[in-house]
Amino acid sequence: MKPTNLIFTLMISVSFLACAQPEPRKLLQKRSGSFMEESARRNKALYAQEQAEIKHFITTQDSLRNYQLSESGFWYALEPSVERQLTTPKTGDTVIFSYSVYDLSLNELIGTEQNGWIEYQVDQSHQELINGVREGLKLTKSKDSMRLLLPSVLAYGYRGVPGVIEPNTPVLVDLKRKN
Repeated sequence: MKPTNLIFTLMISVSFLACAQPEPRKLLQKRSGSFMEESARRNKALYAQEQAEIKHFITTQDSLRNYQLSESGFWYALEPSVERQLTTPKTGDTVIFSYSVYDLSLNELIGTEQNGWIEYQVDQSHQELINGVREGLKLTKSKDSMRLLLPSVLAYGYRGVPGVIEPNTPVLVDLKRKN
């Protein structure tokens, strides 16, 4: 057989072998939902612990206010203004407000001086507000003040604010609406 025929035959046989169907790789390790289940269990335990801390704060340090539990899972006490509007803000309404953040020992962590007056469009703005403040604003009317007790999941979460608020810290927020 000529060398060119041999090379040609070899190339044809290699091309047939290369066209074989790919075989899926076998799973080396079967994963279960145990990581997610464990994470959910830890988060539920953390939430229960933070709710206990918040209830303790209410009974020992701030029992004169009438706190209510919101549908979102935070506690709030509303201090209505004398010059109240009749309605709460709806999606797209602009509210102007200021707030300060404290730990549950009433140490100021973020002051109103740092935040200033904030103009916010309800549920349409991309401002970086914590979820508890977003939800709390929806419960206020013009010139109302509100105290929010937020579990960490509705505040600064597992990240916190480096150098200011530790991760997984429940916080107290004093909020005041201007309009």
